[in-house]
Amino acid sequence: MATNAARLPWYKELSGAQIRGFWAAWMGYALDGFDFVIITYVLTNIEQEFHLDLVTASTLISAAFISRWIGGAVVGSIADRIGRKQAMIAGIWLYALGTFLCGFAWNYWSLFAFRLIVGLGMAGEYSASATYVLESWPKRIRNKASGFLLSGYTVGSIVVSLIYPFIVTHGGWRWLFYLGIIPVFVTLYMRTNLPESAEWDKAKERGNTAKGISFFQLLSGQWLPVLLTIIFFIFSAFMMNWPIQSLLPTYLKTTGFDPVGVGQIMFLANFGYLLGTLWAGFLGDWVGTRRAYIYTLLVSLVLIIPIFWLGHSAILLLGALVFLLEFTSIGISGLHPKYMSEHFSTEVRGAALGVGYNLGALGGAVAPILGTALASQIGLGNALAALTFFWTLVVIAIVASNLPGRVSRRATAAIAEFSDDTEQIDETHNPQPAG
Repeated sequence: MATNAARLPWYKELSGAQIRGFWAAWMGYALDGFDFVIITYVLTNIEQEFHLDLVTASTLISAAFISRWIGGAVVGSIADRIGRKQAMIAGIWLYALGTFLCGFAWNYWSLFAFRLIVGLGMAGEYSASATYVLESWPKRIRNKASGFLLSGYTVGSIVVSLIYPFIVTHGGWRWLFYLGIIPVFVTLYMRTNLPESAEWDKAKERGNTAKGISFFQLLSGQWLPVLLTIIFFIFSAFMMNWPIQSLLPTYLKTTGFDPVGVGQIMFLANFGYLLGTLWAGFLGDWVGTRRAYIYTLLVSLVLIIPIFWLGHSAILLLGALVFLLEFTSIGISGLHPKYMSEHFSTEVRGAALGVGYNLGALGGAVAPILGTALASQIGLGNALAALTFFWTLVVIAIVASNLPGRVSRRATAAIAEFSDDTEQIDETHNPQPAG
């Protein structure tokens, strides 16, 4: 039976319920991406209306990162205790409400507070949706599950880049935030049409779901060292990606691009991100999760510097380089849920992803502030290039040394049923295509 299943094309291993569950979670990620990146497009508009300098305005990006770990801890613990589906719905409601309220902000502090709510919701939705899909799909295609799911976030980002020029020109920046209420309607479908995660249901039958608050279990001797290494990994990944992810639109405007030009470049960037997450899923199932990270990030290193040598007159070449950088450097983040999940067991996995990812995501709060502060000394383009290059090397070192895996060996028995990616970098590997 196992041999026959392995010979099936990967997409034939999925049931109708698994596919429906994936698309519902994917839609949540897409709307999450839409809601979250809006701020990066209208930062200069907000800066002008509220009379802020660039460094202060960039803290509005950081606000959502500051609150994320709390949302990850609370909603992730809900996912471990009462189920992944209910936690997904709670997370979506929070970030949709927060985004909608941003459109009514009357000053800097009100907008900052509403961005905190966005962070609470998106953190919980990230961990609940990731565990839901990963625990529902067959083990041998979980890299695809991870990469495909993260592609939803990029689709949301692409939609923003497409509608941004029209909405802001004709309705003003607030209307982008008003549209953020749309995700609430997705939850109406989710409540009535989705089953619970199969793996979580089985764990519940065996009595292996969280008995209390799983966040506190993570602070025990067994899980805390693993959690800390995952936090450091994600922090490094955000420091690698978010200088460019958050400040590239601002950089383009300062070099002479108008809103249409910014929209075109960001469309190419987000399209590269989209294809990169999909490719990461295939590559991860083919060569292994860790190798996929290393190979892809090594390629990204050669793309970073040239991007900031080009002026606004070389729009086609700049667009191509930005596309390739997002395809590699940021596209590989599609494997983050899979990479993190395999280090934790079912009863703490929701909280582990919620806390580990979102404490690490504080790198996204630090990156734009550090980038703008460094820019005052060496220029914005040089600052973005330097930060991205350095932190890419750090991420490669973490993955190549298998740091989380080394730390988690004491928990091997608890996670063996989930992890199917225990290869070492120096062992012989004969990749087989997944179909």
